[in-house]
Amino acid sequence: MTRTALIFMLPLLVVAVAGPLWAQDQRWPRRVLLTNDDGLDDDGLVALARAFAPVAETYVVAPLSNRSGSTNYVSAIATRQLVVEARDHVEGVIAYGVDGFPADAVTFALTTLMADDTPDLVISGINNGANLSDDAYLSGTIGAARAAAFFGVPALAVSGHNNEPETLATLARWIVELAGSDLIRNLEHRQYLTVSFPRVPADEISGVDIVRRGPWPWKIAFERDSDSDEPSREAWTMRIEGDSVAPAVGTDLHSYRDNRIAIVPMRLDDHDYELLERLLTSGADIPDWPPDGRQR
Repeated sequence: MTRTALIFMLPLLVVAVAGPLWAQDQRWPRRVLLTNDDGLDDDGLVALARAFAPVAETYVVAPLSNRSGSTNYVSAIATRQLVVEARDHVEGVIAYGVDGFPADAVTFALTTLMADDTPDLVISGINNGANLSDDAYLSGTIGAARAAAFFGVPALAVSGHNNEPETLATLARWIVELAGSDLIRNLEHRQYLTVSFPRVPADEISGVDIVRRGPWPWKIAFERDSDSDEPSREAWTMRIEGDSVAPAVGTDLHSYRDNRIAIVPMRLDDHDYELLERLLTSGADIPDWPPDGRQR
């Protein structure tokens, strides 16, 4: 081999022995935590892990079983205990399963497992079902992102796919690109995003919108399952139905209907600033204290 050829080949040899791409440059995010509410072995989480492993130092910490609909509940607060198992997952990924909920997984990872080197980003998903409108208040997928935001780490909650492996792989690659964008890199303290994919093949997705959550009135009812021999003990099934209303333009529901990806900016802050300002400015009809005219 000539000296010129050796010089030409040297950078390629360095790259070949240097390890994965995340160890070779300054790309962002350099370190990610992945979780979900469908369980450690769910196809959506596996697809994300496969997509991120070559480009970022990737950890997976997720419930050992399906914990859908768990919001941001942290069971360890009540039990003061969490069982954690090291697990094989995707090659190049460090993975643990927990016997709790998605927010348990995030809380453990950020305060203990990764406390000395906090991840740049937490991503929850890819959840099988869509999390639109007021689903945000029930979803374990979004609850995990909310938990990350509580600890000051930017987060994405990703939902919606049609179960096709090729579609899942494409969605995961797009999430990798989104994760590296300025939009994610510039998220402020306690901000996070929800990302909702329409449940169609990837080639039928028509674009991306940044929108607000649309109203979707729910109807909740309980129906008795069967007669019981114990009058004081009965089984009831909850049924949830949404009203058939035309979604407003500029909402996640409208984008979803049009087969477009809906990105909703979220913040860990439930203040009603409009009402607060009005009350501080105009006052409020609040009873005096102590009640009934009694003196302190």
